[in-house]
Amino acid sequence: MNHITLSFFDVDLVIIILAYLLVSYGETGAGIFAVSQGLLIDILSVGQLGLFTLLYLTLFLAFILGSRLFDLHSQRGQILIISLAVFLKEILFITLLKTLSLEIIVSFSVFFAFATSAIFSGLIGPFIFYLFNHLNQFYMGRLRGISDERI
Repeated sequence: MNHITLSFFDVDLVIIILAYLLVSYGETGAGIFAVSQGLLIDILSVGQLGLFTLLYLTLFLAFILGSRLFDLHSQRGQILIISLAVFLKEILFITLLKTLSLEIIVSFSVFFAFATSAIFSGLIGPFIFYLFNHLNQFYMGRLRGISDERI
């Protein structure tokens, strides 16, 4: 219940990281991250076991289908797919909580908060991709430098 708060500028970094892993490391790396992130949240939260694992696995499958329709390597595709995934996550989360018979009041302001969160997450996504790419290049460059010194 504490997850349902109206935060209009909420950025979902887990979904952005999942999209980055799908682009950089393929379906296996992203799938492992989705399962482990869902299990970790399920273990650390007091909610229903398996709820977040199901949620993140569903988002992983949505990313796979979305990447077939839109290019995740382009900024426009990243913004679109991340925004849709964040909105889908919030709608799916509310639907699952309603299915589990929890009393949740859904109003227009909740959907507006979901939409703004999805838009901001989508807009931040390419910047996070850029940051992760540079961190990856820096780290790999340092590893190559260390291995060259040993030779």
